[in-house]
Amino acid sequence: MNYTVSMKITLPGIKKFSSNRSYYGDFEENCYIPIEKGSDIWGEVYTLLRAYGLNSPVKKEFKKYIDPTYGFFGLCTHPVTKEANYFHTGISMSFSSGKNVTPVLSGILEYSGYGAVNGYYVLISHPQIQTEDGYVFHSMYCHLKKPLIKFNSYQKILREVSLGSHPKIPIALEKIIGVSSVSGLVSKNNSQLYLQLSFRKFDRDAIVIDPMKCYQEKVFRNKDIQ
Repeated sequence: MNYTVSMKITLPGIKKFSSNRSYYGDFEENCYIPIEKGSDIWGEVYTLLRAYGLNSPVKKEFKKYIDPTYGFFGLCTHPVTKEANYFHTGISMSFSSGKNVTPVLSGILEYSGYGAVNGYYVLISHPQIQTEDGYVFHSMYCHLKKPLIKFNSYQKILREVSLGSHPKIPIALEKIIGVSSVSGLVSKNNSQLYLQLSFRKFDRDAIVIDPMKCYQEKVFRNKDIQ
């Protein structure tokens, strides 16, 4: 089932069950990661997200395109710099050609632009999913060709003066927001897509979560036509 922004759920509070990320590379934002030992909170969060239903960002069974050494969430060796004990905060997919990228849920455009590490990327908030301590669910899509959604010059000014609260540009579930590419810091010439799922709160570090734990297996079979 595809939910809309109007259908909301509230998840348990998560901040006190999160810890500072142990290592991150140059030009990357700091963030927090789940503390999963000694608590059932994160199990409950992931169960509720799976029940809510997230769609695949590409019309493929994307799990098989994740690099088994570098591509999953958690500690690994950095795929480009080869530094050890790097904490990868999302999942990285590699394709032989560019794939259309759509949001995992309908939401609100928060950012569309370029970063040295992320390349061209899009950040979308999903206010239909919040936590009891005020964090909002977000999804980020990196290493795109130039994003297909963006703020115009006037909207950028409004975003600045309103501290990001206006205008609110809705992004539909089926909207193509970009195409996977090789922009930013990537390790291969193949088309890339990095997906990060997180909870964010104004002026606070993001709490990133494991995208693979948010999906039921059926999501890998519901978009197989691209």
